Amino acid sequence: MTIGSTPSSDSPVAYAQEDRVQSILQRQLDGLPTVPSANGTVFDYMGKLDLFLIGISTLAAIVAGALNPLLTVVYGLVVRSFQKHAHGVDDGANLSSNVSKLALYNVYLGVAEFVLIYIATVGFYHTGERITRNLRRVYLRAIIRQNIAFFDTLSPGEFTARITSDMNVIQEGITSKISTFLTALATFASAVVIAFFEYWRLALMLISTSLLIGGAEFLGAIYALKFSRRSSAALNQGASVVEETISSIRHVAAYGIQSAMRERYLKHLDLGETWGLKARLSVTFMIGTMNSVPYLSYALAFWQGSRYVVTGEMSGSAVVTTTMAIIIASFAVGRVAPSAESMVKSVVHAGVIMKAIARQSPLDPLTTEGRTLSDVHGDVEFHDISLVYPSRQSVQVLDQVSLHFPANKTTALVGASGCGKSSIVGLLERFYEPTGGYITLDGVDITHLNLRWLRQQMSYVVQEPVLFNRSIFDNILLGLNDLGQQRTMLEARELVHAAAKVAHAHDFIMALPQGYHTEVGTKGLQLSGGQRQRICIARAVINNPKILLLDEATSALDSKSEQAVQLALDSAAKNRTTIVIAHRLSTIRNADNIIVMGKGVVLEQGAHEDLMALKGAYAQLVEAQQVDSATDGEANGLLSSSEDDASSDGKAGPFEVAETASSHHDNYLANDHGRLHDSRPSFRTYFRVVRKLNREEAVIVLIGLLLCILTGFVVPTQAVFFAESVSAITLDSTKYSKLRHDINIWSLLFVILSIFAFITWISQGMCFSRSTERLTHKTRDQTFQSIIHQDIAFFDEKKNSPGALTSFVSTTATDITGLSGPIIGSSLTFIAALAIGITVSLITGWKLALVCIATIPIVAGCGYVRLRVLALFDQRVRKTHEEAAIYATEIITTMRSVASLTLEEYFLDEYTAILSRSAAQSMRSILKASALYAASHSFTFFCGALAFWYGGTLLAKDEYTILQFYICFGALISGAQIAGAVVSYAPDMSKALHAGQEIDRLLNRAAQIDTQKHHQHPTLDHHGAIEFQNVTFHYPSRPAHPVLHNFSLTIHPGQFIALVGPSGSGKTTVLQLLERFYAPTAGQILLNGVVISDLDVTEYRQTFSLVSQEPVLYDGTIRENLLLCGADTAADDEVLLQVCKDANLHDFILSLPSGLDTPLGTAGSMLSGGQRQRLALARALLRINSPVLLLDEATAALDGASERVVQEALDRAATRKTTVAVAHRLRTVQRADVIVVMERGRVVESGSHGELMARRGVYAELVGMQRFEGV
Repeated sequence: MTIGSTPSSDSPVAYAQEDRVQSILQRQLDGLPTVPSANGTVFDYMGKLDLFLIGISTLAAIVAGALNPLLTVVYGLVVRSFQKHAHGVDDGANLSSNVSKLALYNVYLGVAEFVLIYIATVGFYHTGERITRNLRRVYLRAIIRQNIAFFDTLSPGEFTARITSDMNVIQEGITSKISTFLTALATFASAVVIAFFEYWRLALMLISTSLLIGGAEFLGAIYALKFSRRSSAALNQGASVVEETISSIRHVAAYGIQSAMRERYLKHLDLGETWGLKARLSVTFMIGTMNSVPYLSYALAFWQGSRYVVTGEMSGSAVVTTTMAIIIASFAVGRVAPSAESMVKSVVHAGVIMKAIARQSPLDPLTTEGRTLSDVHGDVEFHDISLVYPSRQSVQVLDQVSLHFPANKTTALVGASGCGKSSIVGLLERFYEPTGGYITLDGVDITHLNLRWLRQQMSYVVQEPVLFNRSIFDNILLGLNDLGQQRTMLEARELVHAAAKVAHAHDFIMALPQGYHTEVGTKGLQLSGGQRQRICIARAVINNPKILLLDEATSALDSKSEQAVQLALDSAAKNRTTIVIAHRLSTIRNADNIIVMGKGVVLEQGAHEDLMALKGAYAQLVEAQQVDSATDGEANGLLSSSEDDASSDGKAGPFEVAETASSHHDNYLANDHGRLHDSRPSFRTYFRVVRKLNREEAVIVLIGLLLCILTGFVVPTQAVFFAESVSAITLDSTKYSKLRHDINIWSLLFVILSIFAFITWISQGMCFSRSTERLTHKTRDQTFQSIIHQDIAFFDEKKNSPGALTSFVSTTATDITGLSGPIIGSSLTFIAALAIGITVSLITGWKLALVCIATIPIVAGCGYVRLRVLALFDQRVRKTHEEAAIYATEIITTMRSVASLTLEEYFLDEYTAILSRSAAQSMRSILKASALYAASHSFTFFCGALAFWYGGTLLAKDEYTILQFYICFGALISGAQIAGAVVSYAPDMSKALHAGQEIDRLLNRAAQIDTQKHHQHPTLDHHGAIEFQNVTFHYPSRPAHPVLHNFSLTIHPGQFIALVGPSGSGKTTVLQLLERFYAPTAGQILLNGVVISDLDVTEYRQTFSLVSQEPVLYDGTIRENLLLCGADTAADDEVLLQVCKDANLHDFILSLPSGLDTPLGTAGSMLSGGQRQRLALARALLRINSPVLLLDEATAALDGASERVVQEALDRAATRKTTVAVAHRLRTVQRADVIVVMERGRVVESGSHGELMARRGVYAELVGMQRFEGV
């Protein structure tokens, strides 16, 4: 493999060098070698209390399970008493006395079962929640301590899926499912011991059927595990598509690529469905075997047992006890079946989580290893540094570069976009490891220094400002290294205010309604780009760092702001080492040393005057940035008004959406009460949603339901067969011939019943496997579709962050299956069996039947109340986990900033606090739910006791025969057990009902600006004039604070309109209203005389091509990103390369080994900022049929040479298109037909460049501030 600049020599030295480079790159991708003991289990994260509780719970579950088969011993003794009475050995009084004692034993067992199940349930739920809470924290800790190369390959969507739905599956697997497993295992062991104690030969023979069930379960689990792992991998890739789509929803909406993103998502969903269906079919085979083989056990038991009875080796009651014990053992194995899928998924997801936790980071920010220096001067040197990025190994980014950044001096890095400037800063921050050379700080190799300490010596302001979802005050305060230090609020306020004043941010912050307490929203999108950048600068200077790193720190600022902030930065640069990356050469003119770079090497360096004298690369860059105006020198003075007002020009609009008449309707995540109190989850809502989503599978579902009813006949039929067999095998010793004859008949019927059960279980399983996979597929698809077609105000709501919505799509699709597939099939089968059993019992013996039937509602009632308690419990837990997931996802998506600010421990502590917030409430819910769950289990014993007592009384009075008792008892006691089985699905039902409620609310939410409705509208003339008529606008979160005030503007076809003015003046808001991201509060916007709200929004948006200040790219190749333009996706390479040439990206693409098929990484991370912007511009130019070009600081991230070429391309495009450009660099809009100067949401002046310069007004003042003097 070629790595960077491959050595031309074939000498051993060259090969050794290449191997060393490959080792460095691979180490960053794969991590350090994992210690053998690192891959543990989730139970490794138990504390001492957890260990104690899990031990007690395990013991309780095992003992509870072991008590279950004792019912067979009691039952055998009852059979013996009945047999003695039938044979005349005991009279009615003795029978009544014996049965009453045996019934009392059942009561004792029931009480013990209640206590033990309660302890086990409380213990497992509580420890399960504690363990997964700890696991979430450990997983996040493991992730955020990884090196940056790891995050180049980790998509935020995959991480969100891991820490939400995957963790939920794991928690389920170590709570209710593991409890069920342990109980069933103990039941199996106890039952086998009882069977062998009664008669080992028959038990040994019957145990083969249990082994058959175990074998089926083993094979089913193996294949289910294999297929589930593949399905999970595909769905996690799909989650990444969801996350990147929602994160860039404005771009998606503007370009109308909702369908394209959906198609990308569907590819992963289809693959996940294929493997998921195979996994479910594996489980279906397992369940079918486990629910049919026990009837073969009955056949074999009675057939062979009758032989032992004839020979006198066993009594009839012993046969019954042995048979029932083995059957209970078989069903104990079968009881694990409904949990099989959850257990399998839990193992799969836990394995992935544990692998991530075990990864050893080669650049660990949390390690305590490494030196610290007592006195830092700030002298930095690069010695023969070479760099190749691990995820782009074919490109040599830096090639043996040697640089010196003297202490307490300002050094500037300039050069073409992609020349390696930002890479130098990244190496100093140790985001990556150099492939050659070394870096020193005060003469010490930085690899010998503690990584956290090293980063704390620096403050880094990046080109694309990153803020966290909290208040402005807290964002600035996060710049302090010693966040844990106790400070008074007054001290903290003084520090924050001082830093904000240095960054020229204090005035605009104080003008906001909430001032420093204003929430900035996800990624700070409530503020404009310039406002965000100033807050980032304040965060950087608050720590008074020894080294200040500025990567295009003022690129998003207007002229006045830039001038003021630049003065502040110049002042802040004193007495510290400052490294400045800049495209605006006016900002670094006074630097002590200017280093000019090109293609990863140093071209020239020196002071400004020296470099200008050389008339080389630097002089050419300066010349390209000259403002071409003869009148520039006449402009002077300061703006008379404040540059900022409380409005935001709304890079993405305010993130907090208040519950106003226009915004609160139907927002399913609109407020903290939405999940708990809006409306209660209901079966009606759930089935309405499922019916809608599963409409195409209606026939399959109906067939499955019919098969469920047929399967429901199996249990009561078995009760009749069993009663007849027991009656036959307990016949008097003089009737052995009839005994053998009857037993042969009933054994044959058991075989037939087994075959029938296998066919019906397998058939219904196939039906529901198909319908369930389609349900999850369509749920993900429909929720994703519904979300991406919501209006932009929906995404401004704090609760509807990308992390929360990505989690919603994944989690609800999993949860909604809690009343479908195997669970709904089993539930319907059990309900049918219960109904048929009651009917048979009433016909056979109505007196005993009525008494036993009376107990069933009690069991069912316990289940219902438990379901309600669990529903509320589930909502609280999910709300907490969702909040934590949103928080964790924000950390991961801003990892470079988190690492640079050394906030890993701080954010971990906050994340842990969020997880622990509802622990007390959860415990109360667990206690209530567990009591009801235990009651539903113990009532099986109480029902048996009642049946024994009353049945014995009826037999003692000769009112009933033994056959009547056996039929009633078998049908109704199994009915009570069935009710308990249905109740055991309560957790899954609870999640399903809740998911159904949320999905229903989302799918029925009507977007104010609906892109899915294609209504009749006037003929759309794309080339018509655009007119703003007295438009007033405020964001929904601030209705009392208009962003635009009676704004009027006419844009004629073919015109080039430029919008200029201070940050926060409303420029970008104009573009957002043009794109119909929002509707005006007052006034109207017209296209060719037609109000745009009357036009089809999808067709209307095809009018525009938008290039934003912060480019949006997706995980994929260059070709795929270009084709995501909402235009002709069949464009050939010639067309693609031509638009790249127009955007000055052609040569760079041709230099790549894979050309247009080069992967870009997550969000285009493999490209520099300028390269990303040029690619976004090329994509906009590809929309050749869009007559209007919207440019929001489209060239802000470009170097001088690139900007000049791209500006020429834009000028050419402007001759063919109507162009509306927002600009701070006024040289880019000199040729505009009309320049509109805005302040505080109003037009203060307009005209051509020459006209406005002649007026010597606000525009002339702005130009004067940008004049590059002395050149």
